[in-house]
Amino acid sequence: MTLGKAELIIHPVRLRILQSLSSSALTTQQISDSLLNVPASSIYRHLKLLLDGGIVEVVDTRLVKGIQEKVYGLAVAPHLSQADMAGLSKEDHLKYFTSYIATLLQGFADYLDSREEDQLDFEADAVGYTELIFFANEDELKTFGGEMNRAIQKVARNPGGNGRQQHKLSVITYPVNFVMEEK
Repeated sequence: MTLGKAELIIHPVRLRILQSLSSSALTTQQISDSLLNVPASSIYRHLKLLLDGGIVEVVDTRLVKGIQEKVYGLAVAPHLSQADMAGLSKEDHLKYFTSYIATLLQGFADYLDSREEDQLDFEADAVGYTELIFFANEDELKTFGGEMNRAIQKVARNPGGNGRQQHKLSVITYPVNFVMEEK
């Protein structure tokens, strides 16, 4: 079965595998340890698809108790370009967006499950969710997007250590379905 790049990337389990590989190369066991409630057999199956699709590669092998253990890393950035999304139907986009949202929900649920009820501290953990509707013309939106991307890239290059904890920032943007005239 040959899957397109969008189908490979935007799947709840495969997206979580790719996210786990985004900061370092990992063994299957390390990937499994980072994905709560995902059976190892499922991880192997999805890793094979990602390998066959050229998104993930074996970056190292090592002998562990007489068995060759593979270490996986990203072969390419799991980013979908306009060309990757060309030709998708509205139904395809909604399916992929739904899968993406399901992955966000699972990640948030995993965060909540990692804490006892009395240990939830959104401020200390830098957790939040919000929505903002704003007005911007095309140039202002491009400037805003560029500034946001530069700020994100700056922290995305931070190596682990020095008290750094991984955080996830998810940005979804789209025009709202109604047009409001400025008064």
